[in-house]
Amino acid sequence: MNHMQNANDDASPIQEGLGDAAGMDDGEINTGIDTGQGRHSGNVTIRDVAREVGVSPSTVSRAFARPGRVSAQTAQRIREVADRLGYRAKAVTSLSMRDRDHVNSMIAITVADLGNPIFADYVKSAQHQCLRKGFGLLVIDFEETSIIERKALNLTMGHVDGLILSSSRSSDATIRKLAEITPLIALNRPIRGVQSIIPDARVGLEQAVNYLADLGHEEITYLSGPEASWQDGRRWRTMIEICEQRGIRLRRINANAPSYIGGYKYADEFLRTPTTAVVAYNDIVAIGFMKAMQARGIRVPEDISLVGIDDTPVSSLVTPSLSTVKLPRKEPAELAVDEIIAQVRHQKTDTSRSPLFLKSTFIPRSSTGRANPAIHLR
Repeated sequence: MNHMQNANDDASPIQEGLGDAAGMDDGEINTGIDTGQGRHSGNVTIRDVAREVGVSPSTVSRAFARPGRVSAQTAQRIREVADRLGYRAKAVTSLSMRDRDHVNSMIAITVADLGNPIFADYVKSAQHQCLRKGFGLLVIDFEETSIIERKALNLTMGHVDGLILSSSRSSDATIRKLAEITPLIALNRPIRGVQSIIPDARVGLEQAVNYLADLGHEEITYLSGPEASWQDGRRWRTMIEICEQRGIRLRRINANAPSYIGGYKYADEFLRTPTTAVVAYNDIVAIGFMKAMQARGIRVPEDISLVGIDDTPVSSLVTPSLSTVKLPRKEPAELAVDEIIAQVRHQKTDTSRSPLFLKSTFIPRSSTGRANPAIHLR
């Protein structure tokens, strides 16, 4: 089994610029920005309240000035400690809380790559849902790079009322810390103590592998996704389990970028030890791989069968049309926005922390056919 390597580890000029702008260490996410000092009675200061609660002074300031930007539990703790210590905050504007929320309410969503149609769908669905509910949406594309994600969050925290982290590369501990400060939903990854919504490829992958087995395939190559991706790990473990049940030999190839070009680059390594069937981490990897095979005179599905994951619109338009595992594309972001807004408005303070798994299904198309052992003779 080969270990994967993340091709995006080296910092780019963009990343370096973000580092300068944020003024933060690469591994640190700032959990709040200063938003002004509150008034105090006696000798009690905002820092005293922050120290007692275990949060930053800026979080205490937000709890009074814009409580929607602080989780309900944290805001309640801050109010209780402030009352006990005798601290009183001064209103920061003449607007009512309802007016301020209406004018400035904003949710941020992070995505790994806007060039991937699945993430573009997330953003579009989240934006439509936000507008329907009177919220704005800030989009962060971290380009499959953890450094960009960290720096962008450093610049964003304190300016938004909630976060939707889609395929985040941050650590579980960091995300849990963020969730203590602001309403947060994680997409595509379960995190203990944090609400998460997961479009799950498991059922569809089981159907796909069984479909390939019924077509006579006894060996499958899996073209893996990003090293830090929880979804890639789950898909790989599902492949192992189902292939063992069906007596199928399974091979995995090291990660390239989860893109058309990344899929194309899998070709040479695959052809060193080819198999009659291939399952790719997502549709765009599968399509890039398909184009590389066709450029080398290898036919799909006559020589090899190919399956993607996501059911992006282009999967039905390529030739041959791509068999794929269909994942929900709109529902995850819509549900995440609804959950965030419910928390911001304190309509939901005792939220369940169990992950919500959204099921998938396999869609057979023209890229899968009967096994052809002649691929080994090429």
